[in-house]
Amino acid sequence: MDKKKVLEQLNLNLEHEMAAIVRYLHHSFIVTGPTRGPLLSMFRTQAQDSMQHAIQLGEKIVALGGHPSVKIQEIYEPGEQTIEEMLEEDLEMEKHHLEMYEKQLSLVQDNTALKLMLEQIIVEETAHVEQLEMYLGPRRALKV
Repeated sequence: MDKKKVLEQLNLNLEHEMAAIVRYLHHSFIVTGPTRGPLLSMFRTQAQDSMQHAIQLGEKIVALGGHPSVKIQEIYEPGEQTIEEMLEEDLEMEKHHLEMYEKQLSLVQDNTALKLMLEQIIVEETAHVEQLEMYLGPRRALKV
């Protein structure tokens, strides 16, 4: 395992998860309308899930002898958004995270614990993608 490369990738993941926390919290603040209650709950749960991923990543970075990044990936803030635009933005972000984690599996094949941690995060990110696709309706869930 190339520890330096793995640490770089884990820190990149950490930065993306930190950005996801901010994005989901922001969406929970600005969502309005009759569906605000369930969406607010979903956005805040997603923020908490991202925080748990960030904690796992930060702890693993330190366990591998690295230093966790305090950077946050840049977040595009378009201003006013419809609920569908918020959900679409979150879906694209979750798909990106899923791709990142899946690509990184090849870097950690000889570290069972790290591989299993990434696989568990992949399971959770997949659930996030599926949940967002269901919020957006059947036409979106069918797109691959």
